[in-house]
Amino acid sequence: MSTIYLTPRILFLGLIVSIVAVDSIIYFSEIEDKRFYSELVITITVAAATFLALLLVFRQKLGGLFGKSWVSFAIGLVLWLCADITLIMYDLVLETALSIPSIIDVFWISGYAFFAYYLFSTFKHFRKLFRRNVIILSIIGNAIFLAYMISVTLSLAVLNSQTGIAMYAVIISYLILNSILMVPGAIILVGLWNQKSWCIPWKWKSVCLFAIVLTDSWFALVVMTGMLEHLWVPSLFFGAESLILVAALLWYNKFLTQYNEHDEKLTCMGKMDIVVKVKKKIRSIEVPATVIIVAVIIASFYLTPFETTANQVIMPPDGSHVITLGALVPLSGIFSSTGESTGAALEIAVEDVNDYLSKSGSKTRVGLIIEDTKTDPTIALEKLHDLAEKGIRIVIGPLTSAELNALKKYADDNDILLVSSSTAPSLAIPGDNVFRFVPDDTHQGKAIATKMWNDGIRVVVPFWRSDLWGNDLYSSMKQNFEMLGGTVVDGVPYVPHTGELSASLNRINFIVWDQKLKSINSMVSQATVLHGTDKVAVFLAAFDEVVPMFMMAGMHPDLASVRWYGSDGSAQNDALVKNSHSAMFSIKTGFLNPMYGIEENNERLKLLEEEIEHKTDMHPNIYASIAYDAFWVAALTQNATVATNDFSSLKNTLVHKANSYLGVTGNTTLNDAGDRKYGNYDFWVVAEKEDHDGFYWERVGKYQIGN
Repeated sequence: MSTIYLTPRILFLGLIVSIVAVDSIIYFSEIEDKRFYSELVITITVAAATFLALLLVFRQKLGGLFGKSWVSFAIGLVLWLCADITLIMYDLVLETALSIPSIIDVFWISGYAFFAYYLFSTFKHFRKLFRRNVIILSIIGNAIFLAYMISVTLSLAVLNSQTGIAMYAVIISYLILNSILMVPGAIILVGLWNQKSWCIPWKWKSVCLFAIVLTDSWFALVVMTGMLEHLWVPSLFFGAESLILVAALLWYNKFLTQYNEHDEKLTCMGKMDIVVKVKKKIRSIEVPATVIIVAVIIASFYLTPFETTANQVIMPPDGSHVITLGALVPLSGIFSSTGESTGAALEIAVEDVNDYLSKSGSKTRVGLIIEDTKTDPTIALEKLHDLAEKGIRIVIGPLTSAELNALKKYADDNDILLVSSSTAPSLAIPGDNVFRFVPDDTHQGKAIATKMWNDGIRVVVPFWRSDLWGNDLYSSMKQNFEMLGGTVVDGVPYVPHTGELSASLNRINFIVWDQKLKSINSMVSQATVLHGTDKVAVFLAAFDEVVPMFMMAGMHPDLASVRWYGSDGSAQNDALVKNSHSAMFSIKTGFLNPMYGIEENNERLKLLEEEIEHKTDMHPNIYASIAYDAFWVAALTQNATVATNDFSSLKNTLVHKANSYLGVTGNTTLNDAGDRKYGNYDFWVVAEKEDHDGFYWERVGKYQIGN
């Protein structure tokens, strides 16, 4: 037998190692994976703490000095665990949002009552240890902090609707409840700080409360600054808080459950050193086993993000000569709704092209490397470098104008052809290496302006992404609408956030977007007073972030009283019709979106869209089919120039193939700038199904280029 002393220092060291190990899973994951790992880590660590609390209650029952308080504490943890599980189910499994307030608020707020009982009963038991000045300072400090947080949130609140009042009431409730817990928590922490190891559970629980305050403070900072990319940071505090609970409960379960109300040592807070006796061979097994388990868990989490972001290589099973094309697609990020269907369309195109080559007797086959740009221009450029190193000369994509703008110079300097569906007019440059199988947005801007004018709109309040695409489309719409005699007020531009957080249904994201909507609402209110609601409209240029925007827009009566017009960035957005709140707002405001369109009754297109929908479980927009045609033209170009390395020949051949190709989206003839020359725009709105069981996109009109 050997004796070791389990001291607070050893326990603290183990806790630090655990926190670093668990939080590193979140910190080092890819940006689009942080939300998943954050919610998973929080739920697992809270579940561990809940298990230990229930174990403590089972062993101690209602007896002993703290039996009832620990039962109350365990109930609070159970309620919070229920809230976390409910949240992860809605957020990650069902991919929909809960209203505010909702059932998770009931769980969380109810839990506070049981935590308060635990803390105040603990305070009552140890009150002889606490100094009056500490109690006074704790009350004053928390009052100041609460007043500051209320002033911050009040300036951000929207109190002109029942929903806005309810949301503010929930937010304020959490702030008040946190402060109520902090008063006894701070007193207990200071009062027991110099006590021996018996008081570890109470001291460390108080530390947990400070973690809660830090977390809520960070949320406030995110709301005030709009730093959505850092919304995952509070999860590090939540994870640390739960692990501190785990350590405190482990200590209590192991060493303190045997003491009851008749034990003079604990009752009188006498000195108590805890000695743990274990067999040496058991210690030699437990230590390396623990290290191995932790290492395996961390390694598995680190490897998973890299696997999800790796490129997708599609190679033909046969063929004596294989030519490889590249594709830059936003499979994740703010434009992933379009990227996913585009990736599926390209997979189908590879199969169809190789089937065509096989039937024509050619020994050539075509392969494809699809890279995920994450809708991030910097990542898109890195991926283009990777494709160039593989010798790829024709790349399908990228889809967004911001990405294309970042790639254009590199493609021009390195003899790479980009076949994109970007639409920004400023990228329509004759002679470069960019070819776009859609018309530029000078046409879309005119289509939107003409439609608004014909609908009787005379004043437009714009709300747009201030990136290359959004700025160009806004400028085109503004120029055309003012030429018709209309007025475009200054409006509200917004900086698009990287990754999927801008479009996420996170509650903090709702609050951030609500501040933008608050500004728009003020402008709409002023315009309607002067011109009437039937003459005023909002123009929106957005991507997938349209969903959380519209979920919050209904809180503003003035925004719901006027017409809304969108763009191809939001047209046929699948997430919008899957969310009842955003769909209903779209219907109420007649949210009308132009999208590049083709002739009706196109059977080839219908078959392709059905195949894409089968792969993705979502109805694709036209850009997926455009990528399908782009791949065909690129593959035919590469096959026709396989015998030469002359880049000019490759470039001229692509133009020739495009001008003579009739694809599923129609005639792909290009103009002098390398953009699609012909085409129309369809207008789409959200409609409710006849059986009232969901929503869908309905085509309601058409605009022909040149008319």
